[in-house]
Amino acid sequence: LREHLAKGQRTLAGEGMSQIVRSLLELLQRRSYYSGDLLFSTEILRNVTDTFKRATYIPAPDDVQKFFQIVSHMLDLENLEKWEDAHQVAPGAALLMRILEDFIHLIGEAQKPFQSFLVVTNNLMITIQREPVSAVSSDINFPMKGRRGMKDWARTADDKLYIPKEVFTIPTEEAETDSESTMYYVIGAILYRTLGVILPAPAPPAVINSKILTVTVRPEPQPSEPMVVVELSPLLN
Repeated sequence: LREHLAKGQRTLAGEGMSQIVRSLLELLQRRSYYSGDLLFSTEILRNVTDTFKRATYIPAPDDVQKFFQIVSHMLDLENLEKWEDAHQVAPGAALLMRILEDFIHLIGEAQKPFQSFLVVTNNLMITIQREPVSAVSSDINFPMKGRRGMKDWARTADDKLYIPKEVFTIPTEEAETDSESTMYYVIGAILYRTLGVILPAPAPPAVINSKILTVTVRPEPQPSEPMVVVELSPLLN
């Protein structure tokens, strides 16, 4: 993996990084690794994402799916003890969240306007959409349970996110100064099935534990009032 990483960063960013993604997925599917391997895999995914960004290379759809599968494998509950050990060294799961957000924006910036993307794995549900800053087409409802490809855990989840399109309204003077690169919002929503258990417990401990739902929007909107609604179903009482 280190050899492929060096190769990709030197000359063949697309080909080299794609090979890393494929190799890492194969290794994780064997399920014979240690806590340090989770941290090393997190660092590999960060390097892959950074290299894609620097090379302005958009990975193929198959590589995108593999990237998300890698993250899903890493967040399997069977790795809970490994993550507990890893968190003694570094906040690996939190770093993984940030890397996933960066990768989502890498993919989203290449999408066509109004195009949406859905991926559901054993431990993740992700939607990505690209909307014109001047006219976000509709309210954001996540998850949309009628979508094809849903797994049972996602279909039956009671967790909900609602963002009215008015949140994305920008002042006229700001709209006039926008450059071409900021003419579109990339909106990503992620529902993590297991991350709430894997992350270190808060201090003081939370009374209710739930799945973790995150939203990432770039450029960042500045709504005049809070209008985002999030409903999370408890895992433990």
